[in-house]
Amino acid sequence: MMIRLVLVILLVSGFFVIQDASAHRNGCHSKHSCPSDSGSYTCGDTGHCSQCPDNQYCKSGMPINVIDTQIIPKEVKSQKINSSLCKGNTMCIVGTVKSVVDGDTIYVDSYKIRMSLTNTPEKDQPGYKEATTFTKKLCLKGTTAIIDQDDKQPFDKFKRIVGKVYCSDKNVNSELLENKLANISKKYCKTSEFASESWASKFGC
Repeated sequence: MMIRLVLVILLVSGFFVIQDASAHRNGCHSKHSCPSDSGSYTCGDTGHCSQCPDNQYCKSGMPINVIDTQIIPKEVKSQKINSSLCKGNTMCIVGTVKSVVDGDTIYVDSYKIRMSLTNTPEKDQPGYKEATTFTKKLCLKGTTAIIDQDDKQPFDKFKRIVGKVYCSDKNVNSELLENKLANISKKYCKTSEFASESWASKFGC
């Protein structure tokens, strides 16, 4: 009788251990928060955003499991980043330049980035080649770029991240405007975090 009771206890204990482990694999355990923002737990990292509604990457539509970019919440101080470069509450992305699409659009790791407030010519327009070449020279393939995501317009209608881009220690948005290779997108001045910055104000915001 005693042996049978011990076996029952062991079986029940094993059942709860398995359930607990499963909870950790499949979503947030009830006794845990969702600290994927700090990288200390796997809930947001495995894409279970229904259990992590307050996770900032889930809220932005990009749980950590879909990217391998280094993302630093702007409110977190980091020695790898000049804290003056990124402001606000959305993402500050540090990644590798993969390609330049045109003057105002680049790929950084798995992200497609559209430069905030800065509009360069399209492929069939005069100035396209010059603007694209300029951005390619600043944002060399394989080098590091820093993206300050726009708090007021974090994504555009094409799901691209909108932000201020730093390559070669320069604000690429500003450099394109200064070199007359882009125009300011005035219609977005009211919906951009960067509209009041000197480079944007200078050109019409």
